[in-house]
Amino acid sequence: MSMKRSEQSGLPFGRCLLPVACCLFFAIPSARAEDQRIDPNNPPQGRFADDWAVIYLAGQKIGYSHSYITREGDQIQSSSRMHFSIDRADQPIKIELEQSSTETIMGRPLAFSSTMDLSQFRNTTSGTVQNGRLTLITSQFGAETKQTLDFPEGALMSWGLLRESLVRGFKPGTNYTVKTYAPELRTNEAIPAETTVGEWEEFSAQGKTHRGQRVTVRMNAPTGTMEMISWVDERGLPVRMLVPAPGIGELEVVVTDEKSALADFVPPELFMKTTIKADRRIDRSRANRIRYKVTTTVPDLKLEPFPETDSQKVKMLPDGSMEVTVIRQEHAAAASPAPGMSPEQRKEYLGSNLMMNLDDPKLKKLAEQAVAGADVSDPYKLADQLRKFVTDYVEEKSLNIGFATANEVCRTKEGDCSEHGVLLAALGRLHGLPSRVAVGLAYVPVFARQDDIFGYHMWTQFYIDGQWLDVDAALRETQCSPTRLTFATSSLHSTGLADLSLPLLNRIGAIKVDIAEVDPPEAATK
Repeated sequence: MSMKRSEQSGLPFGRCLLPVACCLFFAIPSARAEDQRIDPNNPPQGRFADDWAVIYLAGQKIGYSHSYITREGDQIQSSSRMHFSIDRADQPIKIELEQSSTETIMGRPLAFSSTMDLSQFRNTTSGTVQNGRLTLITSQFGAETKQTLDFPEGALMSWGLLRESLVRGFKPGTNYTVKTYAPELRTNEAIPAETTVGEWEEFSAQGKTHRGQRVTVRMNAPTGTMEMISWVDERGLPVRMLVPAPGIGELEVVVTDEKSALADFVPPELFMKTTIKADRRIDRSRANRIRYKVTTTVPDLKLEPFPETDSQKVKMLPDGSMEVTVIRQEHAAAASPAPGMSPEQRKEYLGSNLMMNLDDPKLKKLAEQAVAGADVSDPYKLADQLRKFVTDYVEEKSLNIGFATANEVCRTKEGDCSEHGVLLAALGRLHGLPSRVAVGLAYVPVFARQDDIFGYHMWTQFYIDGQWLDVDAALRETQCSPTRLTFATSSLHSTGLADLSLPLLNRIGAIKVDIAEVDPPEAATK
């Protein structure tokens, strides 16, 4: 059931994190050869690898994947398709991801494409690489956005990564780092992937005992890390893969036959497993400052400090915990929308990107509509007007949207926190307000049969008077209460969905939040 504007129990929030794992799976091909190890320098002509797999989350089957590799002349084509279905607070969401790449036999990328269907939204990203330059094209609603970038030197994609593993071999103790390129993670940078080869082990899958050699891959993106474990057969090709999802379970991929992969499955509930219970109730309208203590719930896990922002200060304590102090920022009249920002920074925080095409005529018209007849004489008034407009404009407060662009939300008027956040950021830029998005935790008193919880959330930040101000269209706050904990911020200039989601994925179920102090004290009750 979707939530309407009139409902006051709190708006939907939290991201669907499965696309993150999808992207990471594609970074390590899971196709299998028929009988012999593939010659990395001279693979056979035609389709030489083909694989179906079942995908589980927390022990429940949620989908399938199909991948294959073909050689045509002197080029290698890798193709993969994944299908998922999950529930988010009793609302279904379907995800389909198709990816392909064309590379030379030696693993040099030539072209690629990626299409992601998130419920009713469809985004396509494609690219060609020539003479060290990348032409990246994003398509949505028939409109295209083109960027020309330097392709990261030495970066590998699907076949190149598989080939590298075959060349390096699988002697236990082997360790090496390669650069992988995935536009879903970063559009203009390679992500280091450290591979460590382990011993042969027995493992259970689909009720049977199997044997494989453990291979661990750790990907280090600027916003976080992700570690995957796979078990490979005698040919060095994966038969099982695990991606930890703390608080949710484990995302597991197991090689199987086509019939088993396509068999029916029951979507599991995902969202309500990712909330954190607050130890007291907070009056968001009255709280001006909150001091939190953040501890880990996972033994031997070292907490990485949250970033400091203009509203959030962080202090690491001797016992390994973290003290986070968040304030409600003051809003006052200003003469300039962004003092102190360099021309290059202004370009990044005012320009188009994969999540917002500012040349879209419909989006421009919406930006004009947002301020029609309103007093926007200073940037604070402008920010407030845009926030109120987006809060009301997104009529269908729905969790069944995966991660829509501002241009999509402009047309559908539907989505949850990320759709509110990205649309608000885009409208701000069209009116000269530098913007970025923030991801982290937000407190709500009531949501989906739970009271007083922190949920994973996204909101907007505008740069006004030399500071970044939190503005939250989904939770209806312009001068935001100190009930948000920021994990990461991004201009979205070069950040993909997966990269921005890593700080969330890495902390789900891994942290505990205690409210140590509230100012004024009467703004909180036990």
